[in-house]
Formats: sequence, structure tokens, C-alpha cells
Amino acid sequence: MDSHHSERKDMLKNILRRACAAFLTAALLASSAAALDASKIETKFDGVLYQIERYGLFAEDNPLSDQQRASYNARIDGGEDFTEVVNEILEQHDTHSFYLSQEDYSNSFSTLTTDYVGIGITVTMQDSSVVIREVNFGGPAKEAGILAGDVLTAVDGTPLAGKTLEEAGELLRGEPGSSADLTITRAGREMSFSVRRRAIYGDYVWSQTLSDGIEYIRIEAFGTMDDAAHFVEIWDGLDEKNTAAVILDLRGNGGGLVDAGLEVLNKILTKPVTMVTCRWRRDQGGSQVSGSDGGGLPLNGLYVLVDGGTASAAEMVAACLKDNGAGVLIGEKTYGKSQGQYHLKLASGDSLVITTMEMSAPKSGVWEGKGIAPNVEAKPVAEVSEYLAGMPALQTSRPLLFGEQGEPVRALTERLRLLGLLDTAGDTLNAEVLGAVRAFQQKMGLPQTLCADTGMLETLDGALSTVSDSYVDNALEQALELARKDAAKPLRYTPQADGSWRAA
Repeated sequence: MDSHHSERKDMLKNILRRACAAFLTAALLASSAAALDASKIETKFDGVLYQIERYGLFAEDNPLSDQQRASYNARIDGGEDFTEVVNEILEQHDTHSFYLSQEDYSNSFSTLTTDYVGIGITVTMQDSSVVIREVNFGGPAKEAGILAGDVLTAVDGTPLAGKTLEEAGELLRGEPGSSADLTITRAGREMSFSVRRRAIYGDYVWSQTLSDGIEYIRIEAFGTMDDAAHFVEIWDGLDEKNTAAVILDLRGNGGGLVDAGLEVLNKILTKPVTMVTCRWRRDQGGSQVSGSDGGGLPLNGLYVLVDGGTASAAEMVAACLKDNGAGVLIGEKTYGKSQGQYHLKLASGDSLVITTMEMSAPKSGVWEGKGIAPNVEAKPVAEVSEYLAGMPALQTSRPLLFGEQGEPVRALTERLRLLGLLDTAGDTLNAEVLGAVRAFQQKMGLPQTLCADTGMLETLDGALSTVSDSYVDNALEQALELARKDAAKPLRYTPQADGSWRAA
């Protein structure tokens, strides 16, 4: 898995495991076949083995012989640890099946009334610095004005230099209502924020219009079918915004309900295609192919952000979109988990987590242990200096006037955005851009004008040189660059007065 860490890392893991269990339960309860006859159950080990051979995908063709079973029973009778012996068997099947005591299962898979307590950020390690990669929409950090790309240098007075991501995350966590005093570096300046920690409830799908024709949709987990319903609601409103391109962010999404992922895919896909093939045991139906209905909104572009934290059902969505040519994957190779597990509570109070299903993408096939490679590789964050090298040069020889359009304005707005004065860059010096220009002039003690005068442009150019070692969301920037080109093209659909749309 990649190095990124977030406060909700453990929470997402729990959601994924609980959700997989919920998804698989119905199919498993219908099964009654087993390699080990129930009448042969004489010991606790026999009872656990019965469940493994009844439900395990990879146990179907590899049941233990009576001699092997007797040997394992003898080892346990001889004093070997029961859990270790069972896990030795499970390790021969796959890497996701395991046996846990009641206490260990409770610690690992506790049901939470709230999802996590914190300030709502995701951080990554970049050149030994703790960099804020993502600020959760609607979270306390967002409300406080913290931005993606800020470098976190201290929490509650404790410097983060030399700390691991896990240690930094521990400092960020705390009791609901307590304050986290953060010290960050932004644009070469040290800034302080006091952010009140609070319980963050599960709202794993949200969206934001980045600029005309470009929509950003974030799916943090496929926790419940409500998440899929929320996505459908957002997608159904895209035509009303004349959306040309969508950036779908699946980074850090550890998966969850496969059915929720399938509903998301079915809403997106414009043609009837194979979405995924799920291989179950033969006595549970064998291979089952899920296909789309088609009829999704014909966008000019769909860009899917992925990383090493994109796993399971989220990988299924990414792989399907890539394999069917419906989306461009940008970022890093995904985690590589294409198997689903069932959580079985045993009479002893212990639990058996057993792999029961394996997914296969239309072209990528089974991605277990391999992951899905992106179409466009991009580091999660990049230094501002790298980003500046790829954007138009800032022209300082003449002023830029209100209403002016073109590449010089793009160069101006990109830099204002990096300084946190604009949400998105554009090609037109409109009222919003002029407001950012005047805010910069005021901040730097310059005369406030109704244009971007040469003095302001020269000062802006110098200001950017002081933040060249700061960071930007590189994958998102690459997606935005492609989406802007799509937004400049004619729409492939026509919105109708009744709220529907018609293909152009």
C-alpha cells in the first residue's frame, strides 16, 4: 500500500470489512454443500474446518483429508496454539482469510456509532514533510481555511520533524470538542490554525463544481447503498450544469459494497457492457457476469483519480471504466485486492473471515496482488516548481485588462490559485479574477487597480519563487488540464426543459 495516511484509515478498513460481510451474507446462507460431513465434527477444530470447507472459495477443490485433519487435531491436543494452526491452513488458500479470537475481532472490526473523530484531513509524506493531500469537504479543517498542499509542521506545539505519518495521525486525533492547534507553512509563510475536533459521520460522496463544465466527485467509500444513491443524485444533476467533464476521485477508497460500486458504474456507462465477473464456488452459482444497462450521460471526458489506497470495489469501478474506454485513470497503481470475504461468527465467540468471491475485470482480469495501472501516471503531490515548469510563463511587460482572454490570463490565474486566492484557474480576467488581483495587491501593499498592472505581475512572479518548495495535488492538476480541454468542446448532449437530456 502507498505511504499516505489519514485519520480515517482504520475507519475505512472497518467499513470495507463490514460492507463486504453484508454483501456476501445472503449468497452464503443459501449454500448447504460441504466437503466435510457435519456428522464427522468431533472437536472445535473440526467445527472451524467445516465452515472453511463449506464457504471458502479456494477450499472447494482443496479439502483436507481425514489423515490431515487428524494430524492438525493432534497438534492442537499437543499444545499448539489453536488460532495459529487454523491460520496456517487459511494462509494456504489466500492472504485475506484469517481466524480471530473474540477480543481480536472486536478490536479490529468494532462497530462505530460515529465513523471517526478528527479534523478531516488526509496527509502524505513528501521529502520528509507531512503534506496535507486532501481536506474533507464540510469538515472542521475545511471550515477553518486549511488547504490541500499546506505543509503541516506542528500539532499542539509538537514539531512533526522526524515523525512518521502514524505518529502525526495520533497527534491529530483526540476527544470530540478538543482543539488541535496546527502550525502550517503555506506560500513560504508560517500560519497557525486552531481547529476543533468533532465526530465526522459517514458522508462518503460529495461533489464540487470546479469551473464551468467541470465537476469534481469524491467517493471515499462504498459504505452503504445510500452512498450509491447519493452518487446517482449528483450524476442526475450534471446535465443541469452543462457538465462536459467529470473528475471522479477514488483515491484512498478502500472499497465496500460491490453492489454500490455496480450501481455507480451502471449510472456512468453509456453503452451495455460487461462491468465485472464475480467467481463464486460452484455450489454457490459459479461465475456471475454483471452488465450495464447503458444510457449514461455522454460526457466529453471522465478522469478517475486512483492511488495505492484504491482497493476492492473501488478498483472494480476503476478497472471497468478503464477496460471499457469509459474513463482515463490518473495517479498511481491501485492496491490489488479483487477478493471478497464473509465474516462468520462462530459458537465459541471467535470469528472466521473467509474469502468467498473473486472479481475479474473485462480486460484487466483478476487484479489480486497486481493492482490496476493508471493510463496516466502521476505522483499524488508535486512541488510547485515542477508544476510551474509546465504552465505558461507569466508576462510582466504589459498590464492585463478586465475582460481580457487568453494564455497570459491563464498564467495569471494559475498563480493566484496556487496562492489560495482563486479556487480555479481560467482564461478570462473576469470579476472573480479581478477580486483576487486586488486581494493580492492589498496583501502585498500595492496600489489597488482595476487591472493586473505590471507592478502587480512582477510582484506575483517574485512571490511564486518563494513557494517553489510547496506542494500541489499533482494528479488533480493533470486531470484538470485534460478536463479544461473537454469543457472547451461542444456538449455531446442537449438539456431538455423537463429536466431530461437528449444526445446531440
